[in-house]
Amino acid sequence: MPKVELDISRGELLRDGVAMRLRPKTLAVLVELHARRNEVVSQNDLRNAVWGQQHGRETGPKQCIRELRRLLDDTPGSPRFIETVGRRGYRLVGRIDLLNSGRDDSGPAPLCVGRAAELAMLADSALMARSGKRAVTLVSGEAGSGKSRLLEAFAATLSPGASFWTAGAHCIPHPGAREPYGPLIAILSQLATGGSTRKPVLRLLETVAPSWKELLPELRAAPALAAQPVTLVETAPDSMLREFTAFAERLSQQQPGVIILEDLHWADQSTLAWLLFWAQSRAPARILVIGTYRFDELDNGGDLKTTIHHLKRMPGFSLLALDGLDHGAVTELLNRRFPDSNLPPSLARELTRRTEGHAILVDAVVEQWHREGVLKPERDQWAPEGDLDRLMSSVTRSVQSFIADEIGRLNPDERLILEIASVASNRFSAPMLNDGRIGVEETERMLDRLASSGRFLERSGIVGWPDGSEATGYVFRHALYREALYEGIPAANRQGLHERIGSRLETAFKAQAAEMAPVLANHFERAADHRRAAIYRGLSGLTALKRGAANDAAGQFRRALKSFAACDPDPETRGAECRALLGLAAALIVGDSFTTLELREVCERAATLAEQASEPATIVPALAGLWNHHISRADLAAAWKLAKVLHELTGNAPASYAMVAQNAAGQTSFFGGDLMACLPHIAAVCDTYDARNRTDAAVLFGEDPGIVCRQYAACVLQLLGQGEAAEQHFAEGMKLAHRLDQPFSQAQMLWAGALIARERGAPELVLERANSLISVCETAEIPYWLPYGQMLAGWAKVVLGDHSALQQICEGLDAYEAMDVQLTRPYGLALYAEAAGHCGQPAEGLKALWTALQLARQTGERWYEPEIYLLWASLSIRIGRMRNISLPLGRALALARRQRAGLCERRARELQDRIRMNSGG
Repeated sequence: MPKVELDISRGELLRDGVAMRLRPKTLAVLVELHARRNEVVSQNDLRNAVWGQQHGRETGPKQCIRELRRLLDDTPGSPRFIETVGRRGYRLVGRIDLLNSGRDDSGPAPLCVGRAAELAMLADSALMARSGKRAVTLVSGEAGSGKSRLLEAFAATLSPGASFWTAGAHCIPHPGAREPYGPLIAILSQLATGGSTRKPVLRLLETVAPSWKELLPELRAAPALAAQPVTLVETAPDSMLREFTAFAERLSQQQPGVIILEDLHWADQSTLAWLLFWAQSRAPARILVIGTYRFDELDNGGDLKTTIHHLKRMPGFSLLALDGLDHGAVTELLNRRFPDSNLPPSLARELTRRTEGHAILVDAVVEQWHREGVLKPERDQWAPEGDLDRLMSSVTRSVQSFIADEIGRLNPDERLILEIASVASNRFSAPMLNDGRIGVEETERMLDRLASSGRFLERSGIVGWPDGSEATGYVFRHALYREALYEGIPAANRQGLHERIGSRLETAFKAQAAEMAPVLANHFERAADHRRAAIYRGLSGLTALKRGAANDAAGQFRRALKSFAACDPDPETRGAECRALLGLAAALIVGDSFTTLELREVCERAATLAEQASEPATIVPALAGLWNHHISRADLAAAWKLAKVLHELTGNAPASYAMVAQNAAGQTSFFGGDLMACLPHIAAVCDTYDARNRTDAAVLFGEDPGIVCRQYAACVLQLLGQGEAAEQHFAEGMKLAHRLDQPFSQAQMLWAGALIARERGAPELVLERANSLISVCETAEIPYWLPYGQMLAGWAKVVLGDHSALQQICEGLDAYEAMDVQLTRPYGLALYAEAAGHCGQPAEGLKALWTALQLARQTGERWYEPEIYLLWASLSIRIGRMRNISLPLGRALALARRQRAGLCERRARELQDRIRMNSGG
């Protein structure tokens, strides 16, 4: 038989040394057969593992098997490699050796004792993932409990035949140095430079995750930007979650993998959002996601606690809690570190008692004994040199005391360099810690000695610098070492180290400094360099906003503004502060609500600064934010004034600014009840907007002007009686929102879609769109539109016969009252009134309508006033108040004619005709 080898990294099948190129799908089929060799793999298994829900899944397996047989010179009748087993599937029966499977099998497996049950559970999760079922496992334990050691041991146990790739990253302990999706970016960088994953990763980044490719500087084709104030770029703000998920799903079709996220108690909100999004998705995916966290830090990380709460409801989720090592595990550790020995049983028992089974302490004590040779063989038994009690007296139950002792054994030079490293970063190299070639080389030699002896550090690949130089990367063996060293530095020294390291990085990266803005901001904040801290924190906020991480962005901008407040005012600083304020306003719109007092204060401050600097282009976004605030509170008088000012300021402004002004005027007219006045504004935006020319408007203003226009245009045209045109605007808006991958925009359009479906009397369609609205808001954490979905879904359920859903409308109304949203509250009350009538409570409905009309008179929000009067007349009929019908019905007809609301006028006339017929008049 020929010698056959499979080179996964090159995508080649070698037959007696002759390489034959495989198509990606054919390679994935062979990898799956190899991973389950001697097992029967059904065609359906291959479809789910390799194709997922993609085109070609029905005929793909047979086509790939034919290709493989042709390349292997194999036949179905006399198979030497691939056997067809009846109608059950295929089985790999011949030997095929793997090359470059993506696993590094060099070196001994890490020593992990007492964790057999946990390793078995992880193995079961890996088996589930390999079959195409999503698996997420979280490992919890106190600091030093052996979480990382467990994962190292698990990775070493993955069968080479399974061909799993692995990639992992640590979350950053300093909140200020975190960036949205930071660990996922590090994982992507590993995969893009890894053996078996490099080529498929580069291909998938181009096709399904272009936004993520832009986050890897080494993969960008464009040259670096010159040093200048960073502006918003043309990025789909909310595409990050979906792109990375689609990327991982597609990558796993070719080869299963394991993603490891360590220290999730320090994770940024966006990484946690992706973890939950990944677990909630239903498409097949052959990836096991493992995360670790300290359970004693869980209360400090409210986001992680909430994430775990939701994950527990997901299929494929498991939680492992690590306890201390028991006597049996400690005995096994001693026997394996001191093989062929006969240690006294009291040694393991006493070590377990003194350390309370704390994994890091047990491991460190045994390592120290081994290094110092305190156990000596005597005849056929090893015994401690000296009294057992004296040997144990140095063993402490306190991890902190142990680490302090370890630090105390360092010489002054070693301690100094490790203290500087603890300030630098999670992963560091010598150029971050010292200046000049000679100083860097001396520092690297010292770091390498420490890593070689297994003290404090371990090597972590090669770090490239912008000038082309390279240095060895290092990480602390445990976060506890770094924490202890950092806390031991005197405050003034620590502040100075942050300033020097930050300046070193800023100088080295120059034009690319904005790419590491969170790290630089963290250093300069801790150095009390307020100006540079504010600038880089603002850049961090813009980056988070462009990645769709609104809550992360708001946090970054708030910290930037705190630093700006400590700066001496000058024109440049004021301009940067104004940009940070505008960024915070956009983040608040998406992540919170239009009505918050913070949004108003932020926009007013931005407008003041922009006016002082005479920058109309900056005033427009600030005033647009204020307009959103006032219109959402149904303060139409203030909204009208701002809309007029916006129109005056945007005469020669960019098209996106002019569209925002047109939308402000059009929407204010709409909510004021002047439907016909909206049409010129709608036409102006529709004529100007070009979805192919992406702008920064969605990031700068918090919403896309083209979608905003389609949203209210659908409502206006439906009320005017032009249902077909309204549905067309809805369809165009939804198509655009999906193309831009903006959940906030999808929520806007789904609200409009449910509203126009209700006006057409289609409760099933209302329920479908309202449920979609709820799902989008819950998944993307969009609070503003969620109550709308609840109210509309509740109305539809009541109309369809579920009278208990009346409470859902009340909950939506209560939620908006809590958010101080007044706009469309009369509409929400009308929903409740009509639903109450269906539930046999017309009198309660009339009370709600009375409140709605009072609100309309107080605020001037009159777009739905004719429908409210018409509903008043209908409910009056239900309770037999025939004498009270003429007034509301007449008002409904008069208002509908004035607004040219053809749909309402037609329904009012139909009701009027029915009343006349029933009265015999």
